[in-house]
Amino acid sequence: MAGWNKLIKIIIGGLWLGLFGSALILWWRSAMPLTEIPRLLEQWLSEFGLFKAASIYVVIYAVRPLILFPATLLTVASGLVFGPWLGVLFTILGENASANLAFVMARWFGRETVAKYADLHWRRWDQKLERNGLVSVLIMRLAMLPFDAVNFGCGLTAVRQRDFALGTFFGILPSLIGFVLLGGTVASGVAHRGAIIGLSVVFLVVGFATAHILKRRERKNALLPGESIPVRNS
Repeated sequence: MAGWNKLIKIIIGGLWLGLFGSALILWWRSAMPLTEIPRLLEQWLSEFGLFKAASIYVVIYAVRPLILFPATLLTVASGLVFGPWLGVLFTILGENASANLAFVMARWFGRETVAKYADLHWRRWDQKLERNGLVSVLIMRLAMLPFDAVNFGCGLTAVRQRDFALGTFFGILPSLIGFVLLGGTVASGVAHRGAIIGLSVVFLVVGFATAHILKRRERKNALLPGESIPVRNS
């Protein structure tokens, strides 16, 4: 059974690498700047009705980790396509689905190997994450650490998926709302653009400030593990 499980992982991992490589080659051949994608996505999704466009957007966001497409571009695109308010709702659905898919993938592919070969320093860090995963994930999200690095990195640790999901849901809200509102200001028919831009800045500042407060509190309690091993962007 273990042999079959390993074989399945190798096959799926190979398909995943093939998909990532194909997407990279297609993008390189197109010579398309990444910054143009939100506008192109708006033009494409505008051909569909609201429900169908929203469904397509959420699915694209959910499977985005397979090719490591930058999450921020899709977040901004949501405000551009759907406007600032509906954009927030659809991005919450897509971004949480995306984060949990990447977490599950990393746990299935690599958690056993990491746990098997982990040194004492990693195991201590792992135990702290298991005990205090919710607050740790919340801080990483509020501090806007690289989105996919947190997703895949947490999947390799002992943090409970429930803690990861809750920390992600609440932790991404300030930056998510801030960026969607910012993208929504360039959508057609949006009134009070100045007020919306100001509100987006407020959400971003509140997120960073909350992360700073939580981080200071956890340092005092010597419970926050995130300092010893930096999370790299993939």
